[in-house]
Amino acid sequence: MSLQNAINLEDLRQQARRKLPRIAFDFIDGGADDEACLQRNREAFARYRLVPRYLRDVTQRDQSVELFGHRYSSPIGISPTGLAGLFRPDADRMLAAAAREANVPFLLSSASNGALEEVAPVAPDNVWFQMYCTTNEAINADLVQRAIKARVRVLVISVDVPVNSNRERNKRNGFSRPLKMTPAVVLEAMGHPGWVLRYLRSGGIPMMRNWLPYAPEGAKPPQVADMYGTLTPAPMVSWSHTQSSSRCSAAGTTLSCMRRPAAVM
Repeated sequence: MSLQNAINLEDLRQQARRKLPRIAFDFIDGGADDEACLQRNREAFARYRLVPRYLRDVTQRDQSVELFGHRYSSPIGISPTGLAGLFRPDADRMLAAAAREANVPFLLSSASNGALEEVAPVAPDNVWFQMYCTTNEAINADLVQRAIKARVRVLVISVDVPVNSNRERNKRNGFSRPLKMTPAVVLEAMGHPGWVLRYLRSGGIPMMRNWLPYAPEGAKPPQVADMYGTLTPAPMVSWSHTQSSSRCSAAGTTLSCMRRPAAVM
């Protein structure tokens, strides 16, 4: 099945399963512990029902919504996905361009591979910046200032991971810090030649460019990822930190505080 032939989200999920090695697919598809919360999230969405209202003129249909001073075409958006470049090179800018075309929000993860200064100009009205606070207050403040300078419209602070979650699929696959490319992982990945070719052509493990300014000069992608792992999560984060971020924000940037279920991270 090609991407053009996919007719629902499950089709896309199965395509991703076929195209990505297990270590990458399980990272994006999996949840924490036994994934009970992940299943409950899906069941909760499934309980929503559309209520039809017949004998009404529906010649003109509009599902647009205004959020933070901008009207979007639909009340849905693209959630933040860390390390999206692992699934496809330059994925962050691709997602921004898709959000611009559909006119929906795209939450750029602070753990993205594309730097916010590179991604925000792709879709100035659609890119929001999602960040986790770190244990370094100076870096937290600098991330907010960088978002302001990049003219990001909305800053989203996620607070759902005060400690590292127990992601069992990642542990089984060796997706940890540092990344363990065991013979079994490499052998399984060889069954996905398209991904392997893109991975090698793009230089291997993608750089987390948002964090490069805080790393030692000449740091390689594994070193930057390791530094990020030492700065997050930040167990001491409280409401005072979100208020501090709000004081750092300036005209043109709206601060929104969002909590996301840890199991779907």
